[in-house]
Amino acid sequence: MSVKIQFPELPRVNRELPLYTALPPSWTAEKVAKLASRFDMKGEVVDAGPWYVCRNEPWVLEVYQASHSLRIERQDIDAEGRDRKGDAPDREAAMVTAKRVMAMIGDEYAKPELHSVTELEVMRATREQREGERHVVGLQVNYRYALDGVPLVGPGAKAQVSVGADGQLMQAYRFARAVERIGARESVAPEEAMRRFAASEMVARLDARAKVSVSSAVLGLLAIPPTEVQSVLVPVYVLRGEISTEALPRQAFVTYVAATELGEADAKRKRWQQVRPGLVTA
Repeated sequence: MSVKIQFPELPRVNRELPLYTALPPSWTAEKVAKLASRFDMKGEVVDAGPWYVCRNEPWVLEVYQASHSLRIERQDIDAEGRDRKGDAPDREAAMVTAKRVMAMIGDEYAKPELHSVTELEVMRATREQREGERHVVGLQVNYRYALDGVPLVGPGAKAQVSVGADGQLMQAYRFARAVERIGARESVAPEEAMRRFAASEMVARLDARAKVSVSSAVLGLLAIPPTEVQSVLVPVYVLRGEISTEALPRQAFVTYVAATELGEADAKRKRWQQVRPGLVTA
């Protein structure tokens, strides 16, 4: 007896999907120092293995050596809102600050697209008010990337600027890679991808009493974490949903299913992962 699986409406997919190779970064201490100067930072650049790090009161800049990614953060921010008074942060002011910061970071690798603005909140409790009081201490302006109309998905393709209640930068990061299109590959039909998902080890190990609900299926180009070397942005279907069993009534999952058939030459390019006929494991 097979596991019951509920699927959502599947996306429409072109017969061919773009394939991009990720170009290796060429960071040096001198290039990182030049980047730091955009933020008026003049501290020493230290090679810390996975990162180049530059510190200058009150800022710290981290540049990821495996990708074209970076993070900058204030070391003296009031993240808990202890000194916070007055109204919540102004959205328009946050947007202006975020636009300025993104211009300083640069968009030479891929043009970021505004995705959302979310609140950075804390709960403060006192002896008199033990249930806690919600305070918004900042706004997070979030960006995403796309290539040829296909969104980049995964932890290695996004950007964010966090702005405090005073309208000033709290922290920002850009996770991105310089890429070059190397052609196109025939796509795997969504229906076939769902069949492969159903036949994968993740589902096959469940007993017949379990239920699997796939709430969304989205096509994207997978970007792995910025600390890891990546050679190819693999086209994938991003499946999100829940698995229900007797032991775990609601277990959320996110998994990737290959959306193209990659050949031997592609496999040699992407040493960072194994692509099976079913799931992609990064």
